[in-house]
Amino acid sequence: MELFLFIAFTHFIALLSPGPDFFLIFTSLLNKGKRAAQFVCIGIALGNAIILVLVFNVLFFLDQSSVEFLKYLKWGGAVYLGYLAVQCFLYAKNSANAFEIENDQVESKTVSLTKYMALGIQSSLVNPKNILFYSSLMLLISTEFNGFQKACMSIWMVCVVLGWNIFLVKLLNQKKCLDFIRTYSKWLYYLSGSFFIGFALLLIYS
Repeated sequence: MELFLFIAFTHFIALLSPGPDFFLIFTSLLNKGKRAAQFVCIGIALGNAIILVLVFNVLFFLDQSSVEFLKYLKWGGAVYLGYLAVQCFLYAKNSANAFEIENDQVESKTVSLTKYMALGIQSSLVNPKNILFYSSLMLLISTEFNGFQKACMSIWMVCVVLGWNIFLVKLLNQKKCLDFIRTYSKWLYYLSGSFFIGFALLLIYS
């Protein structure tokens, strides 16, 4: 029980730290509205689930190739974060027309929900910190938990990720938050883009 509580606390603290996933959710809400951001959340949860499955099945079979694998993953993640930063800067230049949300509704024709789900999955998969974090947790419980317990722990962590991100969307979608976002959308795009660049540089030089 003590180990479970430790893992639960560590996992939640990691969720509280704003990272690429948070800013992807934020910019999706800013650009396309609540439904797009919710599908990003679903994609992020699916990405976490995929990582956990990979860690389950591959972690203990990786030897020297793991170093090269993480190196390529790191550069792929940096390129993807750079792409997101460019998109934010482009949105900032057109912020006067890019943010039109009324009563949490966006015309379905303007939003490709599967596209935003795919963005969420990509955000999780190209972030090496997710793989390292889950790998370290799985190593920690490898001798303490059996296969069923590990599966339950993984499902629980994915559900927590989804629940927390959906809560963030609901919080950010409150009228006061939306009014603030509408007023300062241009600078919020620039801020988010700058954070994406910062995350990319951290990946490159870590």
